[in-house]
Amino acid sequence: MNPIDKGNILKEIDSSCWIEILSGSFEGIFLIDREKNILFWNKSAEKISGYPSSEALGRKCSDKLLVPIDDQGRLLCSELCPLNKIQTGTSNQILELYIHHREGYRLPVLMRIAPLKSRTDEVIGTAHIFIDTSPRLTMPPRIDELNRLDLIDPLTSIGNRNFLKIYLQSRLQEMQKFGLTFGVLFIDIDRLAEINDLYGRSTGDRLIAAIARTLLNNLRFIDILGRWEDDAFLAIITNVNEAKLDVVANKLRLLAQNSFIFTNGLSVSTTVSIGATMARKRDTVKEIIDRAEKLMLHSKWLGRNRVCLRLS
Repeated sequence: MNPIDKGNILKEIDSSCWIEILSGSFEGIFLIDREKNILFWNKSAEKISGYPSSEALGRKCSDKLLVPIDDQGRLLCSELCPLNKIQTGTSNQILELYIHHREGYRLPVLMRIAPLKSRTDEVIGTAHIFIDTSPRLTMPPRIDELNRLDLIDPLTSIGNRNFLKIYLQSRLQEMQKFGLTFGVLFIDIDRLAEINDLYGRSTGDRLIAAIARTLLNNLRFIDILGRWEDDAFLAIITNVNEAKLDVVANKLRLLAQNSFIFTNGLSVSTTVSIGATMARKRDTVKEIIDRAEKLMLHSKWLGRNRVCLRLS
């Protein structure tokens, strides 16, 4: 069969067949028109984002739905609008982005954006194809066993304080024996008491869970996150130096800042303050946590929503 015959066959395929193929794709797919209205939202887009098609179709892509941002916090729907770029000559774009999940957290995705063209070659919208790139392994195996040993935090489904102590002790022993470096981030949610007072404890708990999921989704699978206190988390970051630890901490800070939930029609968000420190060979678990917490408190003192690696 020559290429012309193939082209003729493609043109003969009924449009309902294409819709069925797109609907069943493993990738999330949505289509928008020139006015940025969402025209199509497949099952995988529902699964990845948490938004059913009934809540997506007919809305503007910029209407507090996915709210995609890049690693600098820039909004795709404003500064980086793909439709504007495509209309000025850019064809396909492949972007690493962070979308807003319906439950409030930030999810890393790889998104390809392509023009939708009419039969007269006019750009009439864009197609967005995306996949979830969050790590598949975020806790050690045997979750049931950890639950039985009371090492899982029930609100966030991540390791609790006891788990973190055990894990940190093993990491320190590995460092002392084999020289495997790691860093610790003490991540404290800013103004949580005020949010609880304004909106109620249940809203505060939902925000804690959303921030925990944001942090978890954007760590590598070899790193560990646990809940240390009501409003604080510890992240143990493996095989880094201080400069890399700073990059990781600021990425998490930015994504936490851009996480939000809805309550009674209002968007509720907050920020985090982070203390970051590298483990030292003679550290105890208490010493490394105390040092990271002291640096976190310094971040609070400097104005919140920042990372502190050393006292200035």
